[in-house]
Amino acid sequence: MTTNNPRIESQQEEFQNRANKSIPVALLLALFISPLAYHYIGKRGLAVLNLFTLNYLLLGIVVVPIHVFKLITDARSELNK
Repeated sequence: MTTNNPRIESQQEEFQNRANKSIPVALLLALFISPLAYHYIGKRGLAVLNLFTLNYLLLGIVVVPIHVFKLITDARSELNK
């Protein structure tokens, strides 16, 4: 589906890239090295924030795997609309 709006096209491309990522790989990265999980799915801003705030040592072990899973499944459902 092509549109004339470059913003929508870039958002679709971002969803497509995220939807193609492997959920098991993303979850393993999120459990052990959460900034890498965000980088893997293309959320570099969250990766940097997670790294500098040391969130991966605190609640990140619980929150990041859930968030990464939700981001990937949301991207897949958005593409299936």
